Amino acid sequence: MDATSAPPNAYAKILDADLRNILKKAAAGKPLSPSEHARVVARAAGCDDSVTTAKTVVELAGLLGTNRRQIARWQKLAGAPQTNANGSYDVVAWREFVRERGLKAGKASGEVDQAALKSRKLLAEIEDRELKVALKRGDYVLLSDVRREWLTQVEKAIALLRAKFENELPPILSGLDAQGIREEGAKAIDEVCNVLHTGGGTTP
Repeated sequence: MDATSAPPNAYAKILDADLRNILKKAAAGKPLSPSEHARVVARAAGCDDSVTTAKTVVELAGLLGTNRRQIARWQKLAGAPQTNANGSYDVVAWREFVRERGLKAGKASGEVDQAALKSRKLLAEIEDRELKVALKRGDYVLLSDVRREWLTQVEKAIALLRAKFENELPPILSGLDAQGIREEGAKAIDEVCNVLHTGGGTTP
């Protein structure tokens, strides 16, 4: 069966099958290629193509289903994608921006694109799976772990500084002039910093 004899919904079925394969790939912990990610983003935005770069603002507007005047308005919004150095436009970034901000592009406000809704759900699932894989690989650290480690290091720093300045330094500083006190204080701070940097528990 060639393209001319294919039923009208054949292309949509092929794209749906392709998206399911992409989801299976993500579920298996495999990273998506830029083109695969672009394809999902495009479907989530209600488009059937996976073009990643637009050479002109007119081409970008056409891919997003709007007009250049609307693009000009969107470019003034905070977080809007910047134009590439060569004057082209990152279509994937723009589709993400339009999707995340809930901007209307081309379709009537009451019209529901079921394929786009399915693709948005799929995109969310893929992003969630990719994040979980990245966490397992150690690419990211949980905020709670960072906060806990930070508090541990702060407590350690305070304990080391107190031990130095309240117990060890007073007898050493006795009788020293201002320059000597400054030098001993700097030495104590350097020792504490060295202990924290190397992960030790007590000053040498």
